[in-house]
Amino acid sequence: MDTNKEIALMQKDMETLRDKVEKIDLKLDSITEKLLNPDTGFVNRVNKNTEFRTEMEGLIEDIKAMKRWREGVTWAIRILVAACVGGLIKILSLN
Repeated sequence: MDTNKEIALMQKDMETLRDKVEKIDLKLDSITEKLLNPDTGFVNRVNKNTEFRTEMEGLIEDIKAMKRWREGVTWAIRILVAACVGGLIKILSLN
């Protein structure tokens, strides 16, 4: 091959390489946008999910506390009902 053909072939290869690099750059920009977009990006969604889970942890603790309180109240009501029934039985048995 003569030198002019080799140079022309190298220029064509460089142009092809430049086009591929530009396509890669566009894809990288697209990926970066999808990851870091402040409104719809992946990082933003992960942060919102973390915030939601943190809020839910507090709510779950409140629900557990309410269940414990309800169990205590139920226990106290059962004792009161048993005492009232026992008192009524004692009063009725005296007559």
